[in-house]
Amino acid sequence: MIRSKSKKAFLAAGTLCAACFIVWPGCATPQLPASRTPLSALKRADFTFDKDAHPTQDDVLTKIGPPDDYFADLHVACYKLNQVKRRRLVLMFFVLPVAWPKDGGLEVAFVQYDDLDRAQRIEIKIISNHSADHNGLHNAAKYWLTEPPVVPQDYSHRH
Repeated sequence: MIRSKSKKAFLAAGTLCAACFIVWPGCATPQLPASRTPLSALKRADFTFDKDAHPTQDDVLTKIGPPDDYFADLHVACYKLNQVKRRRLVLMFFVLPVAWPKDGGLEVAFVQYDDLDRAQRIEIKIISNHSADHNGLHNAAKYWLTEPPVVPQDYSHRH
């Protein structure tokens, strides 16, 4: 027979564990490495312009070629780069694998031009497979324009 002090200790420990499992999320979903299937001969490095931060549209067309889609109302060109397949690993209690769902997308380079046809912003994003057609790319480009531009961080001052 268990003494009343031991019963209280087990009850307190059980209550604490139950509260921890309710309050603290019990699952983690780390990303696993993605696989990429090329859709064109273009690479991510093709979208870097070292000499000129704002190349003209003619410079971009000369270096990269014609875009897969151009939206004149947005002044945005879209280049499809890769089909991306990703997996996530769902871990219960950060230890036990319970699922590994697949999700995928399309890696697209967006180039935004100003009224003088100079590139203002160039970014590569992964969008949903449902956005792969013309209307979906237009919506993805519109959404991309609402996002603040990504500013590269300079960590050279840290040691």
